[in-house]
Amino acid sequence: MVSSPTAQERLVVLQLEQAESPTSVHETGLDPGFLADLTLKALYFGGNISGSDLVERMALSLNVVSEVLDFLRKQRLVETTGGVGLSAATLQYALSNAGQERASAALALSGYVGPAPVPLDTYFEQVRRQSVLNVHISRDDIEQSLSGLVLSDRTLALIGQALSSKKATMIYGASGNGKSTMAEALRDALPGEILIPYAVEVMHQVIQVYDHNVHRVVDDTPKRNAAGRIVDPRWMTIKRPVVLAAGELAPSHLELILDETYKTYEAPIQMKANGGILVIDDFGRQNLDAAYLLNRWIVPLEKGIDNLSLRNGARFQTPFDVIPLFVTNKRPNDLVDEGFLRRIRYKVEIPSPTPELFYEILKKECQRNGVAYDQAAAKYLLETHFDRQGREIRGCQPRDIVEAIAAAARYQGNDRALTHATIDDACSNYFV
Repeated sequence: MVSSPTAQERLVVLQLEQAESPTSVHETGLDPGFLADLTLKALYFGGNISGSDLVERMALSLNVVSEVLDFLRKQRLVETTGGVGLSAATLQYALSNAGQERASAALALSGYVGPAPVPLDTYFEQVRRQSVLNVHISRDDIEQSLSGLVLSDRTLALIGQALSSKKATMIYGASGNGKSTMAEALRDALPGEILIPYAVEVMHQVIQVYDHNVHRVVDDTPKRNAAGRIVDPRWMTIKRPVVLAAGELAPSHLELILDETYKTYEAPIQMKANGGILVIDDFGRQNLDAAYLLNRWIVPLEKGIDNLSLRNGARFQTPFDVIPLFVTNKRPNDLVDEGFLRRIRYKVEIPSPTPELFYEILKKECQRNGVAYDQAAAKYLLETHFDRQGREIRGCQPRDIVEAIAAAARYQGNDRALTHATIDDACSNYFV
């Protein structure tokens, strides 16, 4: 039996995958004129700064920054304004009058200022090298990630089979049974880390990929690879992402997002999710039709390639390397036709909990909120406020009721306990 790699072994593999820091403009894969403009823009906003500051701001080696600065000085676009020694790292630099004009012209075309991007083809290669389709998602990984939820063995098995297949999956069922919580929790089932760039360069335009709202950076990333060489700082190590798009999802979120004021592009949600899971929550309730979404992703779902367009109409391809999860309260057949459903390989229903699972959830919520649990009171809750009222059970109800009991006890200064009186009080405000 082959054992899973340890965290240290995975780190060694990751180190071997990390590219060395470029030592020349040519090795960056970027056009010299593009790098010159990026440097001018950094100086435009940075003012009188040192070469070492530029190294940090542009995520490039000193050799590359020195090469660009030498060129700009020869073109009389940049001036040396002070510093010590002869090293570009310790000298101070500022824009000349001509450099100010050139920087303004560059900003009118692209307002991106920051770490140097990586070329699109380099990004493609890295995504394929670390593809989520090639990782092994074990049963233990999935069950551990969902350990905080109370699910039937059957539901857990179906979710595990779907996720481990890495195929598009629809998770459906009544509201309040934990579908969205489950989809987000599956983040922890994805093993290892991946590399993503701050940004990608396409036809001299920059697309920002890194998003601090969705990408979890690994802070202890090694600065040198297995050979002891400094790694390319244009890349960062992150946990495999889970990108969540809910009811606010619109057609524009599936395309490059252009900030008209700053002339910068932001990657669409599917590009930010590369290497991980893309969750479309409230599927069928967005500001776009479900059929439109699936039409838009027919080719990406089948080919693993997405097509995007710049503002000038130029089209290009990007990798589509995600596990798509469509979460909905509707029945699959009510959303789209049979042809579309064929492309969503798995349809997993999350049913309402049985009375036994309801009690288990209730007990866990009582423990979490410091509420004394009583089985007789739990039965009273189910019989009085559900069975007699003809009310359906939902997975979220034990949490909501127990939190209401805890809040009331905290306000009134009483002991936290599951009793007939505290249950009636909580339910009178919860069920209307």
